Amino acid sequence: MTISNQPNNQTLHQRHRPRLKDRSVYQKPGFVGHIIIGTKNRYPLFENEANASEFKDIAIHTSQETQCPLYAFCIMPDHIHLLVGASEDTGIVEFVKKIKGRFAVFCRRNGLKSGLQKSFYDHMIRKDEDLKTVAEYILGNPVRSGITKRIGEYPFAGSLVFNL
Repeated sequence: MTISNQPNNQTLHQRHRPRLKDRSVYQKPGFVGHIIIGTKNRYPLFENEANASEFKDIAIHTSQETQCPLYAFCIMPDHIHLLVGASEDTGIVEFVKKIKGRFAVFCRRNGLKSGLQKSFYDHMIRKDEDLKTVAEYILGNPVRSGITKRIGEYPFAGSLVFNL
């Protein structure tokens, strides 16, 4: 949304709602979201392989524990992409809170001051969107940013559902 009735022809941008108004949607089993979690101040926290590896392990373990399907993940230097679905017992927001909380414990234990942003961005996948195509897009992030040459080379990206 843009507000244009400002003095000096300035245009202010209002921040979009970070979550859908109907929060029950996040709880519906099978509902899938593309989640993007940034690091605080875009600090390249995950350039450190130990940090990236820990977050990857947390995401995989939490997916298995909660039975939330992790269609794709990609841990970039200053943000994370997750394509995750709600399970019978765990909604998407709860899944994200769990992994962020577990990573915060890791950060505190290891004296890391910079962690993850408080909130996250989400794009809920519509029924007409192909999950495999979205997963391939997420896994292509390291290629598009010049980290690797091909999908599958980056050790901090993958899928627990698709064989990509």
